[in-house]
Amino acid sequence: MRKQLVLALALFTILSSTAPVARSQGTDFRNAVIFSAGLSLNYSYGYIGSRSLRMPPVNASMEFGIHEFVTVGPFAAYSSWTYPTRTRSFINVGARGSFHFSPLLNDLLDGSIDENQIDFYASMLSGIEFRRYGASSDEGISGYFDNTRVFLGPVAGVRFYFSDNIGVFSEVGRGALGAVTVGVSVSM
Repeated sequence: MRKQLVLALALFTILSSTAPVARSQGTDFRNAVIFSAGLSLNYSYGYIGSRSLRMPPVNASMEFGIHEFVTVGPFAAYSSWTYPTRTRSFINVGARGSFHFSPLLNDLLDGSIDENQIDFYASMLSGIEFRRYGASSDEGISGYFDNTRVFLGPVAGVRFYFSDNIGVFSEVGRGALGAVTVGVSVSM
């Protein structure tokens, strides 16, 4: 599992460092580079019962503009749980594509959304989830079970920028490791 994590982080770093660095210019995302890091909430394995959170569901992504309204890029996420006799860990890696529609909302509704400050978007995440389950008993017997699955997850989100480059975001939907994700975004 550690090899998979190292491989996923290496891939994420390589993909992140090969794109041109440019900052979003108003409503045109063609040259945008956005780094986001967050914490996911409400994952299906929950926060209740005899479980204790060893590592909260954290995630990071890079998005690169390819069209006036579209960004794409890699993401990675990690979480782990412990139980009295079991452990679980999750690593998600993949790609995400986002459609930024604040400018279209302004045109459609004749609105006055400040497109430099508020970014409404819808994303689609596609990736691989590596799951590792471990168990032990009072007799010292232990066992592990690894599972890998492919997932597809739609997400709706909003970013609010406090300055030209730094903002906060919130997303709902089947994200990397949760139904609700909150975090910080940096536009480069």
